[in-house]
Amino acid sequence: MCLIESLIPNKKIYFVGIGGVGMSALAHILLCRGYCVSGSDLKETKITKRLKSFGAEIFLGHCAENVGDEDVLVYSSCIQKNNPEIVCAEKKKIKLIQRALLLDILMRDNTAITVTGTHGKTTVTALTAFLLKNAGLNPSYAIGADVSNLGGNAEHGRGKYFVAEADESDGSFLCLHSDCAVITNIDKEHLEYYANMQNVLKAYARFAVNINPQGTLFCFAQDRNVQSILKAYTGRVITYSLESSADIYACNISYCDRGTEFDCIYQGKFMQRFKLQVPGLYNVLNALACIGLGVELKINYEIIAHTLENFCGAERRFQVKRNNYRDVMIVDDYAHHPNEIRAVLKAAKMCKRKRVIGVFQPHRFSRTKFLKEEFGRCFTDTDCLVVTEIYSAFEQPIEGIAGRNICEEVKKNGHKNACFLPLEKVNEHLLRIVRSGDIVMMLGAGTINDLSEQLSMKLSNYAQT
Repeated sequence: MCLIESLIPNKKIYFVGIGGVGMSALAHILLCRGYCVSGSDLKETKITKRLKSFGAEIFLGHCAENVGDEDVLVYSSCIQKNNPEIVCAEKKKIKLIQRALLLDILMRDNTAITVTGTHGKTTVTALTAFLLKNAGLNPSYAIGADVSNLGGNAEHGRGKYFVAEADESDGSFLCLHSDCAVITNIDKEHLEYYANMQNVLKAYARFAVNINPQGTLFCFAQDRNVQSILKAYTGRVITYSLESSADIYACNISYCDRGTEFDCIYQGKFMQRFKLQVPGLYNVLNALACIGLGVELKINYEIIAHTLENFCGAERRFQVKRNNYRDVMIVDDYAHHPNEIRAVLKAAKMCKRKRVIGVFQPHRFSRTKFLKEEFGRCFTDTDCLVVTEIYSAFEQPIEGIAGRNICEEVKKNGHKNACFLPLEKVNEHLLRIVRSGDIVMMLGAGTINDLSEQLSMKLSNYAQT
């Protein structure tokens, strides 16, 4: 009997917050494995509808009556301990298990490939799963976003590999044991949990220790924080970067409208010239991590090249919203950290549009507080900028911290065309200022993607009148 079967003997499992991207991935995998899955979320979404179509029982709202005779109740760090479903499960003596621990248990019977890092982990996880699928390796995978190339964010494959995104935000990635792992980078982030960078670095060092001693750690060699944790790491390491000192590096990089080409050098030898249809230098780095994994798994170079060239990106990662109004490009992107914003705006600049219009919805009061000055310096590649209210992500407001603070910081740094607007006024403003050939970058991890959909529809309606 495998570990998951001993944990859930009656094959009944309940997820609190089943519509979350991380929770839904595990729910999907268990449904595919024949488990009876139920769960709750605050509203119906495309994710809950998809799970329902696979046989899950979905409740809207959190209520004690939703919990039945399940073997296990799964929760994540965003679920409060006084949640009525958790309280009910405790009374019924139903096992409570953290999402990350369930993921670790699901991976135990596979060769586990995990991807973590402050930026880029979703894309690298998606690329790796797509590569293994194209190579005929039939992987299981759990990804932090839907991926059009894969038809969703999760799958229960019959092969030996399990590819998983490892969420560092709440320290839960320390539950995971890997055979191969990728650390894309380590940045000043999630200080509401870690308090300081020293604790962040300690957590990543502990994550690395959980890699199988016979396994391999792939990491970005140019990141100083990554370099610092490697000093004490004794396992096998393969580095990638844009510098020739790394094991795998990219050179002769060329950019075109929404695409990139580069030569890849592996251990001093020319490997191949690769093409990407996703833009930006950061996606070259994401591709290098995937190439390294592919080489390690002895996947044919042609399959690697085909995968990279046909990868369309993960949802909300430089996702172009279609409309046919005067050659205006609308891009929805999850970027919510200053360094992510800086990178994605550079990618937008490389698209060679007439103007870059940025719209930013800050995410969390704590992040705004800790990184306010950095936010003020990351919008230099925008010609026009709109900042709106902070999306709280269930945090309590912090006195003196608001979206306006970021707008003020941006202006202090010399931006001549930045303004603050309430969320409901943003599209009205954009419709007045947008011109033919502009690229509109809708940035943030909150509800700003709803605005991008609405703007795309309104511009398409304009085109028909």
